[in-house]
Amino acid sequence: MRTNCILSPQCALKNNEWRYAMSEEKTVDEIIGTLRKVQTDKVEEVEEHLRSELNQAEEEYQAELEEIDKNLMYQVDNLMSNHNDELSDNIDHFQQLLVELEGAAYHWDDEFWHDFLPETVSKVSDCHRVGTLKVNGHFNQLETLALIPIINGQNVIFLSSIEIKKQINQAFQSLILRLIVTSPTSKIHLMSIEPLANSNKILGIFPKKYVEHENAEESLNRLSLHISLVRKKHLTNDQPTLLEVMAETGNYPVPHYLLAVTDFPHNFSAKAIRQLITIMREGPACGVHTIMLVDAEELPNLDLEGLDKEASVISYEDDRFVFRSGISQSDPTNESAFDYSNFNLELDQLPDLDLLEKLVSSTDISVFDLINLPS
Repeated sequence: MRTNCILSPQCALKNNEWRYAMSEEKTVDEIIGTLRKVQTDKVEEVEEHLRSELNQAEEEYQAELEEIDKNLMYQVDNLMSNHNDELSDNIDHFQQLLVELEGAAYHWDDEFWHDFLPETVSKVSDCHRVGTLKVNGHFNQLETLALIPIINGQNVIFLSSIEIKKQINQAFQSLILRLIVTSPTSKIHLMSIEPLANSNKILGIFPKKYVEHENAEESLNRLSLHISLVRKKHLTNDQPTLLEVMAETGNYPVPHYLLAVTDFPHNFSAKAIRQLITIMREGPACGVHTIMLVDAEELPNLDLEGLDKEASVISYEDDRFVFRSGISQSDPTNESAFDYSNFNLELDQLPDLDLLEKLVSSTDISVFDLINLPS
């Protein structure tokens, strides 16, 4: 006979165990649900806190950026203002130089030359232009004059090569022409040494004015003697240059002499080279100024400082013309000298034919007079 399971103690026990298990499972689910809700609430709280902090950080960051931007704009405005002031000062200085130096500084295309009369020139200028110097800045391009203080005692060396022969020759001629036409009659004389028969680089621009001079060694001998006489007669320990004599007395006692040399070292004897070096070193103090055109291909390793370490040098480097105002000033350890070699040099060329003929025709033939030495 079968017994009903509901009444069986074993069945009741199993039933209770099942109910308990179900209750525990429900409790676990409730706990898990509660934990998940707590976790979700916590995550949302953390996320809300993070969003709040991020928003605050963003606001602070934007405020800092605005302050930085404001400071930068203030600094840029100050820099631009200072730059414009300096640029204006440079332009004013540039214009003042033109006014003071007149023909020694004006470009050949300037209207100044339209009414220029050599007889109105009253003094020899301290500096003469050879071109313009340009350098690119942060905001614009700076341009200034390339001025050489020849009369104040600085020789000039032009380094020539085949690729830039025309430009360098014309710059050489232009400087000589400018020195002559902007100096009073009888205050400056030109002596030239053109060792190559077909040179015609100097006197070719004065075709009707030139009187035949001596050969190179005779010209150098004459200049050397002149320098020696000037040193003995006019210079002292207290006044070792004619410029100092003029500053003291108000009078320049002898004319200036320009020694224009082309095609160095072609056809120069060893003796002539020694004489030339001496003249370049001692001449400026005595009013003898050398402007020399050197064949850089003939003398690629020429010791320029051996010629004259104070000379201004015009050269062609890295596809551009370079101006160095004094060879010794190219020394990077010399902090007292300004280095112009970072500027691009645009060389002056000869004026147009009409102006050239006008200037040459008005040049007094006394410019070519030989040095008057005592017999």
